Amino acid sequence: MALRDDTGTCPRYPLRPDQPAIYDHPSYPPRVDYAALYHDDGTTPPPDHMVLHPLHISGPEEERVSLTFFADGYVVEEEGKFVADAQALTDDIVSPGGAMGHVSRLLNIYAVFVPSNTSGVGTYDQSLPGAAFGLYRPGPELRGVYVRHHKRARAACRYWREEVKEGGCDQAILLGNDPLYGGLGGEFTVITASALNGPLVLRHELGHSLIPVGEEYEGGFAYFGDNSDKMAHVDGLKWKSFLTLPEDVRVEDAKVPLQEYPWYNLTEGPYNITFQSSNPASKHVGPVGFHGSSEPPYPTALLRLSLSSIPQPGHINLTLNSRHIDLSAGFPKSWAGSKDRRWVEVPLEEGLPAGENVVDVRLTHEGTEEQEGEGGKMITSLEIMEYGGEGRFNNSLGFIGAFPTYSMDGRVTLRPTNEECLMRKVNHPTLKKSLLGKIERKAKDLIAKQTP
Repeated sequence: MALRDDTGTCPRYPLRPDQPAIYDHPSYPPRVDYAALYHDDGTTPPPDHMVLHPLHISGPEEERVSLTFFADGYVVEEEGKFVADAQALTDDIVSPGGAMGHVSRLLNIYAVFVPSNTSGVGTYDQSLPGAAFGLYRPGPELRGVYVRHHKRARAACRYWREEVKEGGCDQAILLGNDPLYGGLGGEFTVITASALNGPLVLRHELGHSLIPVGEEYEGGFAYFGDNSDKMAHVDGLKWKSFLTLPEDVRVEDAKVPLQEYPWYNLTEGPYNITFQSSNPASKHVGPVGFHGSSEPPYPTALLRLSLSSIPQPGHINLTLNSRHIDLSAGFPKSWAGSKDRRWVEVPLEEGLPAGENVVDVRLTHEGTEEQEGEGGKMITSLEIMEYGGEGRFNNSLGFIGAFPTYSMDGRVTLRPTNEECLMRKVNHPTLKKSLLGKIERKAKDLIAKQTP
């Protein structure tokens, strides 16, 4: 990852060393606090020729939280496209079942068109010439999208928040004119116009922006806030008032024997990895199994992976211990033929055998012949979760308890739900119940601060 400021120089040491300026994880968009990395004296002017388009207005500006989309990589002739892209994203989050649907009455959402000289988003650490805010990808991979002209973006938000009587801007959302996955969290929420992934990234990053919550996916390190707690706190969890069984709190029994972020281009050859199941090959299991049972201690599992530039399930062959795994569930009709990044989940109803297991992923003949999309024919992430049997793991819909999350260094923290939150599962549409009220309280706090 290469960060540059408006003059092309690298960041100096953070101005606020007590706060991490960069959270980077190989699976999801990074988060960057540009204000901590670069000094800003506030003299940078906002862009010229900005045009305001209201998208969702629920009340007076001083009594609402304003989310504002700003255009990057849209030329003058694409103003209509920008407004349509921003409106589609707005409709997704404020719909009754959307991530912000429960607080839509407290939100005003705007789109501000800022013309660029070139259409699209830059790659290989280079912004496109004349881009409004200089959005760029560090390489070709469908992952992070960074901001070159962050002082200008900050000035644009400040202009609509403080200098004019129309519009507003409590949270800037920089919308890049690119049809594929990518984004950034932190001071600015950066997303792309990907019809398939834009809403997913927006929901996730707004969750971070509006309330102090960390990640919930495996193999990370930014576990903090209202959706994370220590193992030692299992009897006094932050979300104890939401627990389904407050009188019988336990840590649900789940293991993660495989957790990798390869970002490997399959055109270079097959990808394979060997790992050990959590099911013991032990005489204590034998014919009567675990605790007298005939089944192994972890009888079921879930395979999760993400891919990019793989438009059809027949273009890839994944085997587990030489057995073909059907990935067609990750290729719904709405994503047919897309070379965007996609998310695949396959239940392993028979779990994993004890001992050594091998996953092998390779292109088929059809996959090899298919023209490569941006970023390459990648397997970007791969993980397997194993679930305890004999009632030791509660996967009931709506259940709130204490679920283990395994960090990249082996530490274990707890989260409230299994897979029912977009902070863990990027393609889940909503936040968990225990966080919804905190979003509303944060919105009301912001309104109170700006009300005379």
